[in-house]
Amino acid sequence: MSSSFSAFPPPTGPSGTPPSSSGDRVPLDDSSEEGVALTKSLAKRETRVVTILRVAYATVLLSIATLVCVTVYLYTRNEEEQEFQERFEDAANLVIDSFHTLVEHNLAAVAAMSTSITSYAIQTNQEFPFVTVPDFELQGSDLRAQSGSHLLHWSPLVTEEKREDWEEYASYTRNHWPSSYEREVKWRQEQDQEFGMAEETNTENSNTQDGQRQRNLQQPDEIPLTVLDDGTQYHPKLWSNGAVTPRGDEPEGRGYYLPLWQQSPVHTPSQGFMNLNIAGAQVISRNLIETMRTQKKAVLNYASFPIPAFFDYFEGILRSSQYRHDVEDLLHDQHSILAYPVFDSFDDDRELAGVLLSDIYWKILFSNLLPPKAEGIICVITNSANQTFAYRIDGGKATNLGPTYNHDPKYDHMEVSTNINEHLQQRASPQNKAYRTVQLSDSIQYTIRIYPSQDTAANYLTNNPALYTMVTLFAFLFAGILFLVYSYVVEFRQTVMTAKVIESINKAAETERDLNEFLSHEVRNPLSAAISASTFVTTAVNEEDPLKDDETRKYVREDMTVVNSSLVFINDFLRSMLDIYRAKGNQITIAVAPTDIKQDILEPVASMLYKRLTNFEVLVDCPPDLAVMTDSIRLKQVVINLARNASKFVETGFLRLRAQVVDQEVTIYVEDSGPGIPRAKQKELFAKYQESLDLLSQGTGIGLNLSKKLMRIMNGDIWLDASYDSGVEGCPGARFVVELKTGPIDIEAALPAEENDVLQVAIPNMNGSSPKEEMETAPAGGPAATSGGVTGSDGAESTAIRASKRLSSASLIATEIELPQGLNCLFVDDDAVLRKLFMRAVKKAAPATWTIMDASSGEMALRICETQSFDLVFMDQYMAAAEKQLLGTETAQVMRSRGMDCKICGLSANDLRDAFINAGADEFILKPMPCRPQELKGVLHRILSKNSPYIQKKGNPEPQFEDE
Repeated sequence: MSSSFSAFPPPTGPSGTPPSSSGDRVPLDDSSEEGVALTKSLAKRETRVVTILRVAYATVLLSIATLVCVTVYLYTRNEEEQEFQERFEDAANLVIDSFHTLVEHNLAAVAAMSTSITSYAIQTNQEFPFVTVPDFELQGSDLRAQSGSHLLHWSPLVTEEKREDWEEYASYTRNHWPSSYEREVKWRQEQDQEFGMAEETNTENSNTQDGQRQRNLQQPDEIPLTVLDDGTQYHPKLWSNGAVTPRGDEPEGRGYYLPLWQQSPVHTPSQGFMNLNIAGAQVISRNLIETMRTQKKAVLNYASFPIPAFFDYFEGILRSSQYRHDVEDLLHDQHSILAYPVFDSFDDDRELAGVLLSDIYWKILFSNLLPPKAEGIICVITNSANQTFAYRIDGGKATNLGPTYNHDPKYDHMEVSTNINEHLQQRASPQNKAYRTVQLSDSIQYTIRIYPSQDTAANYLTNNPALYTMVTLFAFLFAGILFLVYSYVVEFRQTVMTAKVIESINKAAETERDLNEFLSHEVRNPLSAAISASTFVTTAVNEEDPLKDDETRKYVREDMTVVNSSLVFINDFLRSMLDIYRAKGNQITIAVAPTDIKQDILEPVASMLYKRLTNFEVLVDCPPDLAVMTDSIRLKQVVINLARNASKFVETGFLRLRAQVVDQEVTIYVEDSGPGIPRAKQKELFAKYQESLDLLSQGTGIGLNLSKKLMRIMNGDIWLDASYDSGVEGCPGARFVVELKTGPIDIEAALPAEENDVLQVAIPNMNGSSPKEEMETAPAGGPAATSGGVTGSDGAESTAIRASKRLSSASLIATEIELPQGLNCLFVDDDAVLRKLFMRAVKKAAPATWTIMDASSGEMALRICETQSFDLVFMDQYMAAAEKQLLGTETAQVMRSRGMDCKICGLSANDLRDAFINAGADEFILKPMPCRPQELKGVLHRILSKNSPYIQKKGNPEPQFEDE
């Protein structure tokens, strides 16, 4: 080591000379750094050597394992692949044969129906297109069951020359639709009961939804439709929906039409779909009519891919078909329409008279084709319209893989394919083809290509000898591998745990720092405003001639408003923090009671909004007698703060409080025409600590965070509707949605039998103010994150029950309170200023005959109580002094142990309700105490209204407290 110091000057003693011995030498700092560096270098070198040994050991083991596995694989591969290919070809041929059999059944069933229609027209001497098939819904049900189709249409061919005659005929004979609907509903219900699959359905609601679906599909963008106003939604003219261009009633001179005349199943009693011209529909080939007129063949149309706008329509069809119990499984699947011609006769020169349209889902065609063990068979379907989609078959189950699925190219050499049109023609024979059954046209051709998948191969490309070999190999290498794994796991776990500990420490420090900065920022702003305003007031009051003119008095009043609102903001801010803590620990009590949304929530909130010098309206939109079971205090706390903070941002337009029933649940909306909420802010809208949208206000994110927690405690939710637009130019606005997730109730039925049972509740809540006054005094600039932000509250424990028509009278009781005369009151607090202010406040609120005294500690209060009796004692919890003093709860316990029967009310800035109640107190109030006479009067009334021996002790008549 001495050589390492050669580059540095030798150390010297006190005189500047070298020390006399090596033991007197002082090691240099650089030597310590070099030692550390050397230690790290050695550690890295050792680690590197150990790593090399580990890699070498693992390499040898892996080499042996690889050699064994490769040998076994090469030995068995050829035999397994040959078996795999043979089994796959068998499964593929079975799929093709079964698929074509289903298509043939569909063709045969539709052909029989076509023959039946032609025969009926000939026998009854009816001329096409004026043919209505009797019991079409019954015949259609039979056809659908035989063919696997879920929908069947009969559309007669109407020429331009016969159009007006057809529209007159259709209007005269259109009444078959409602009767068909009623019969089908009855048959479906009987069938479901037969198979034990009956479901409770709301027919009236279903009809309404079906009617709405029709209106959605039929409503044009520009061209109005001709619809009868008799409630049937019937179109007396041929018309087309969004699948046909142009939309609206068909113009003159269009040529051939295919009006929808009869349908199975009939899924709605409305006739709105009748006379719908489907000749130009997107799901129908453009050359369909011409192909069927000239070739006299059937056409398998393009595949129709699911379109979200038509989900409701197809869902209604499925729920009325034989697949009504498999709606979710089929709704998003591709389907195609088989268009089969109906001729006017059976002669060779027969002409096309109409079209039968049989709609079938491709998933049905590929289901139940293979035995259970056949898995992973991929069927890719393409047609001449460049449409491609795929299915995976696992036994009897078919799974839609969508239009973008790409099969595994490594199985291209195993492809088995077939052309549906050609294959059906090849399979045609006297055994499976009726006399007049037409062929499938080649105008649209479908090809099916079948491939295996990795899952298919997994059933065959296995080898038990290979498994046994691997087991032997693992047993041989177990000891070495276990050592390597153990070594790595221990080292890795130690590294991870160390990193997690360091990360946790850093996160905790960062969280504490962020919280301190957040609290400092949020409290400092209003505190600075209060100090500044207080300075101005002090200067004005201390002048020689204070408040000498109107302008000075105006400024003083404005400054005092700033002081009051700033301090109330700080108070509410801290209470909001407390509420968040309570909500996190599920410590907030929810009192559920019948609540009238309009009278108990929306109208009181609208009346409490600040009046501003701006040009906007406050609107209330709510159905009458809309009531729910909820905590009206907490719900009103959320709504008033959403509305009040939204009002800060609205400069023109409106602020609307709206309620309605959505999906059998009550939902409240707070909507405004303000500047809106930036998208960047919306992602963290309900975060606990976030910046305010209003740079001039003290708003923070705790308000919406608290509201979110409150609604979740009440089993509800609150969220921002990002799609909302107010409709006011330049003011997109914002809409907050308050979901109660509970249905409406009959409030009269929910009320208690006795009126007093409803009215006997305590108006004030934990901070001593009534719920109404509590929200009226909350600051407009309270904790808010958005234009609909929330101002925090103290978290009332009140169980106030306000019935719909009795709430207004109950809210006025506070103004009619008469407190008893001649009571003695004691206020215990170590803060002399608070004692002085409290005594002033009580003198204004209580009768003049009251005697009010104060004490600075629990010990002093006990000494005073030895010589003086009191009816009411307010007790602070923490009272500072040079020596240890009794806590408020300890003082209350001593008072009760001495037999004092006075009313005791605990006081604290912290939530110590349980501690005070357990110590013998009658009530607890969060600081600050209310100083407004009416609020304080309500607090005193609430405390004294409980039964107590103090009335008999004083010898006064028992005070009569009105029921609340």
